Amino acid sequence: MRPTIIDTRSENQPELQNLAVLKFGGSVLADAQAVHGAAHEIYRYLRAGEKVLAVVSALAGETDELIALGNDIGGGDNAPGASALLRLGEIRAAALLGLALERIGIDARAVDPSEIDLRASGKSDDARLCGLDHMRLATLLTRHEVLVVPGFSGVLEDGQPALLGRGGTDLSAIYLGASLGAKRVRLIKDVDGLYVRDPKTGTNPRRFAQINWEDARKFCGPSIQPRALDYAQKHNLSLEIAAPARGFDTCISADGVTSHAKARTRRLKVVLLGFGTVGEGVYAHLQRHPDLFEISGILVRDAAKERANGAPAQLISTDASDVFATRPDIVVEMIGGVEAADAFILNAFFGGADVVSANKAVMAANYDSLHKAAARAGRTLRYSAAVGGGVPMLEALDQACEASNVCSLLGVINGTANFILDRLANGCAFETAVREAQDAGFAEADPSADLDGDDAAAKLCLMARHGFGATLRANQISMESLSDLDPARIEAARNDGKIIRQISEIRRDAKGALCASVSLKTLAKDHYLAGAKGERNRLVINTDGGESICLRGKGAGRWPTAEAVMADILDIHRLRGQYEENVTVRAPEIACA
Repeated sequence: MRPTIIDTRSENQPELQNLAVLKFGGSVLADAQAVHGAAHEIYRYLRAGEKVLAVVSALAGETDELIALGNDIGGGDNAPGASALLRLGEIRAAALLGLALERIGIDARAVDPSEIDLRASGKSDDARLCGLDHMRLATLLTRHEVLVVPGFSGVLEDGQPALLGRGGTDLSAIYLGASLGAKRVRLIKDVDGLYVRDPKTGTNPRRFAQINWEDARKFCGPSIQPRALDYAQKHNLSLEIAAPARGFDTCISADGVTSHAKARTRRLKVVLLGFGTVGEGVYAHLQRHPDLFEISGILVRDAAKERANGAPAQLISTDASDVFATRPDIVVEMIGGVEAADAFILNAFFGGADVVSANKAVMAANYDSLHKAAARAGRTLRYSAAVGGGVPMLEALDQACEASNVCSLLGVINGTANFILDRLANGCAFETAVREAQDAGFAEADPSADLDGDDAAAKLCLMARHGFGATLRANQISMESLSDLDPARIEAARNDGKIIRQISEIRRDAKGALCASVSLKTLAKDHYLAGAKGERNRLVINTDGGESICLRGKGAGRWPTAEAVMADILDIHRLRGQYEENVTVRAPEIACA
């Protein structure tokens, strides 16, 4: 028996809080590598505390290639097998985006329309959506951070696939957003909103901040599928029309029409201080956005070192004065340590640059002085990657504080300790486990910061600032070293079917004072924190309202950490590199690109 289908939500259906439905069209997914840009957009909303349902079109040109292939093989566009063939483009795009999200440590799942019984009716090549296994989809969304759904198709009553017509992915996104009570439905295209004229004509047309349904339907043409607009209006669902990485959009709703000057974007110069594993990942991301960023310099210790990414030799220097002489807009600090990093950050501020740092040590040691320097210079300081790698722990603490008071947090926030503890549990000698961690790239040549708890303690200092609004110094944190772990304790845990983890904790005592520790705890295998393996981190935030917020993901490694750095860089671009003239007029006519 097929599951019950639901066209719109009823009172008995669970409503997902803070759900963002993001639709990525073929104009955005220009090729397979473009899925990394889509991953940036998804991560942007994840770290703002929203669940994400991503709906994707086929990569640019792929549907046309499939049509040509089908015609060449035989049967024509409307042959019974054509729908099964043409939907493959969206399925491929969804799988590629799922892989890109997995690389940065996001728990993502690609979902076929048949799996959620996304029901369609009508012709197989021009159908309408009419049903959904809402409970199945809601369950999947509670289990995963991101679901990726191929747009453009549904399932007929007889189980056969059906297409939703040209622009059908718009309808998929809007239908799912309305069914799930989404906080936002954002159609991400190749322009940052709707304009009075085609913005590609070079006539500097005005962009609409808001537009009503009638004007949108009358003038938007093929930019948005008319059937999708009708469905959104019927269900009073506001739509956002936007471009990747942009801070501007157009909202389509019942409200009146307002227009603004065309949004202006300028390229920002970026300097990278440090070019190791994470630095090379950040470089790769920046290279995919030549319209937004220019890499003007890279500071390294060894200019002769062979590098696989092909960074031009003229960008690389061992002299900090050379890279700062390029007058960067953003300085990305990834050298580690305290003294040199502190000097570079201060130099960046007073040279007029904003700073993104992945350096927990300097941020924990000099938090107050660096923030004061940034304020005096009128610059921005971001450091999301310093804690949790790709897991947005600091952002989650900020959001928790806005809604309630954080009373405690505990987590596994050092992947090197995970790796070594797992090897010890398997009977490996301590020295061998440490050496293997170094060979795997988890541990430094000097692993003492990971082993003794100093790395985790520095992260706790920053988490105390964001979660408790309090100053916490490393010397106030009690620490237990892996070096002191008794082999008998390891054997006892193994015999009991339990796991030892390095647990970092902050809590308030009975008098309200903060108590913090980095200790080794024996956990049952089904304990949430026991599930952190290798470079993966987990965190539980408890509030005085009784809520427990659980986060998980990759806390280290090139791509997860580079993603957090890139998210900070893109935030700064939206703050500094994108402009709009705030002139409000009633526009007599509109057209869409």
